[in-house]
Amino acid sequence: MFKRIRKNSIADRFISSDEFSVLVPLLAITLVTTIIRPDFLTVSNFSAMFTQIPFIAIVALGVSFTLMAGNVDISTGRVAGLAGVIMAVLDYSQPAYIAILVALLVSSLIGLINGILVVNFNIPDFVATMGTLYMTGGARYLFMKGYQLSLKEFPIAVAFDRRYLGMPIHFWVMIIMFIFVYVVIKKTIWGRQLLAVGDNREVADLVGIKVNRVRITAYVICALLSAIAGILLTLDIGIGLPETGDGWEFRAIAGCVVGGVSLSGGKCSPLGILIGVTLVFLAEIAIIFIGLPNTMRIAVLALKATAVLFDIYKQSRKIPAS
Repeated sequence: MFKRIRKNSIADRFISSDEFSVLVPLLAITLVTTIIRPDFLTVSNFSAMFTQIPFIAIVALGVSFTLMAGNVDISTGRVAGLAGVIMAVLDYSQPAYIAILVALLVSSLIGLINGILVVNFNIPDFVATMGTLYMTGGARYLFMKGYQLSLKEFPIAVAFDRRYLGMPIHFWVMIIMFIFVYVVIKKTIWGRQLLAVGDNREVADLVGIKVNRVRITAYVICALLSAIAGILLTLDIGIGLPETGDGWEFRAIAGCVVGGVSLSGGKCSPLGILIGVTLVFLAEIAIIFIGLPNTMRIAVLALKATAVLFDIYKQSRKIPAS
């Protein structure tokens, strides 16, 4: 009897969870698309899809740190692209590990600058990170001079030609990043401080939490995970592309919001983020697969971007930058 009650309570908690509320439309889209196109639900299709989702998911996991703190970063896609470009450019003069390390360090510095602009200079996060978006976007083309740049034979790139348990290596990197975010949020003091800062900055400050330091660190982690995604994609395709990362920021934020991360801060579900990103990606793929006009896909993307920007604007009006 007690076991049954316990099982029911677990089931009730799952049904009422954010993850379940995202899982339902995910399954619904899959079902409807499969009814219209029976060849949609195949191993090859889902395998192909899950070779693309990890890049956005890793960025989304990074974005969740700034959202948890009650802020936002819309420069993540361009930061990811810049990291890939830096690695590709340095590849011709430096060892692979130096190229990757410099790309990660530069991206972390960009995150630090974002955090300082927002936290110490009280510039609204939307404005500060939009400025970074344009600067990093321009830097990509400046470094590449508008051209593509093929990578040399990275020893690590050999791993990207193989599959592990049927999935590419960047899928497993996504799983590692998911575990990292889960552990940080659920099991560390800093993670609890981050959620407390997002929930109520004034109270967090009163109990002794270094609010500004926590918020700046969130921006650094966000940029770092974005860089990892950009580096992974560049290694995967073997070419440095200046347009890498375009549009990732809005897909990542949409995935976070759909997955249960509050734009006002103080709430996050790493599993919900993965499901949310999958839902956002699946909706786009379903439109293409069903055969709807390309204008429909553009309209959906525009609506997502508009909804995200409107939500960010509302939150920036409610929450002071300091």
